[in-house]
Amino acid sequence: MANLSQIRRKKMLEFLETLKEQHTDDASLIAINQIERELTAKKYGLVWEEHEEEVDVKMQTHIPVFTEVEDKEIVGDPENEQYNFLLEGDNLHSLKLLEKTHKGKIDVIYIDPPYNTGSKDFIYNDAQVSYEDTFRHSKWLSFMAARLKSAKKLLSKKGMIFISIDDNEQSQLKLLCDSILGENNYITSLIWQKKKGGGNDSRHVATEHEYILFYALDRESLDNIFIPYGNEYLTRYKEKDEKGRFFWDTFKRKSGKQYYPIKCPDGSILDKDENGEPISWLRSESRFLSDLEQGEVRIIKIKDKWTVHFKQRQPKGYKPRSLMTEYGTTSNGAAELKKIFNKTNVFSNPKPVDLIKFLIKFCAKDNFTVLDFFAGSGTTAQAVMELNNEDAGKRKFVLCTNNDNNICEEVTYQRLKTVITGKRQDESDYSEGRKANLKYYKTDFVDKESENIYDDLLEHIKEMIQLQYGVKVDNKKYIMIMDDEEMDEFEKHFNEYKCIEVV
Repeated sequence: MANLSQIRRKKMLEFLETLKEQHTDDASLIAINQIERELTAKKYGLVWEEHEEEVDVKMQTHIPVFTEVEDKEIVGDPENEQYNFLLEGDNLHSLKLLEKTHKGKIDVIYIDPPYNTGSKDFIYNDAQVSYEDTFRHSKWLSFMAARLKSAKKLLSKKGMIFISIDDNEQSQLKLLCDSILGENNYITSLIWQKKKGGGNDSRHVATEHEYILFYALDRESLDNIFIPYGNEYLTRYKEKDEKGRFFWDTFKRKSGKQYYPIKCPDGSILDKDENGEPISWLRSESRFLSDLEQGEVRIIKIKDKWTVHFKQRQPKGYKPRSLMTEYGTTSNGAAELKKIFNKTNVFSNPKPVDLIKFLIKFCAKDNFTVLDFFAGSGTTAQAVMELNNEDAGKRKFVLCTNNDNNICEEVTYQRLKTVITGKRQDESDYSEGRKANLKYYKTDFVDKESENIYDDLLEHIKEMIQLQYGVKVDNKKYIMIMDDEEMDEFEKHFNEYKCIEVV
């Protein structure tokens, strides 16, 4: 069948060639070439009116840098040199700087961006985008595209990204991610039950769910995913050998077609049950013989009857399911914030800690950095700390958020401080605290036209070094030497440094 759109484009492009012959002045040729580029642009997939952000424009004349707010440093684990980071400022600027320090190093990204509901949740170029704005989808897509392109550069080879969204932009976001991250790297859309029971958010259907789009940087490189079982499940694995924990389970099966005789230690043959019916075994005869030789199977007599057991190994975990109904709701998230701040309405629709903990567990490692560049109330950071507390993991986090309405200082930072120290802002007890260290950075800028641009940039190099290596330049273990004079001074006192590290 004919491609009618292609035929029409071909005719228009032929007409443009005629116009080029008739109009040879520069202004006309520029205009004709612009029309030609539009005609030959992408014709399938997500197409939108691309918008430009002021925060992006600013980088044409200014270089973003970080400035540490030293009095906001939190040391909740003095025996550990590793630090987490809270980056205040527009997340696009933070992402551009993270490209310098964390390119290809992030295993897990979770973000909860504005849903663009048209009810004051999405601010673009310092203006709220309303439902009546005819370009509201285009503005949101331009906003998200810039950030996702940068985020992609941060993911490790086995990296994964989770993006929370609702019906307002779910379909557009899926196409955008297919374009940026690759359709082949789409894993699934997780369906999270955000609330239980009815609601008044719709005249027609009570919407109880949200989506979490799940992509890998490279699907083929992504490891199999297993969520570890809880201790209550694993108590049955009471025995242990050099391969791990196990329990002895029966090799006989009520249904199946693995029929063959098994020779017992006394020479008798075990192939029929007490009713004279053939016994079906769990595995093939060749696998049984191999397992018997390796000690994975035993033939023992119990109450004067021979029986066959095999070692049921402790599993790595279970496959996560796309329908998520057991990982908290927004009500749980609100209750968690109320407990931390001793007041309500701290943050709208916060995600519960259990939800983010579950997603982080998709990564089998326990020593990696989690990035959240729409940090909001800081649920992701608390989830990382709670997991580390449960399994002695060494996961770290980097959070990025703006400070609109003082959210970074008064909500995100204060939450992390309360969780780490165990003390609320009013000094009342919250919990026993969590072992973690935190540095607080603010986004700043250096003018590209500055006469002292290199000196200006060097003033912020310490922050970048600390961020890249997740440490504190303390002039004891980690020392930063900027010039020959500092090197000479360092050499004079070299013997005074007892535990210096090179990074």
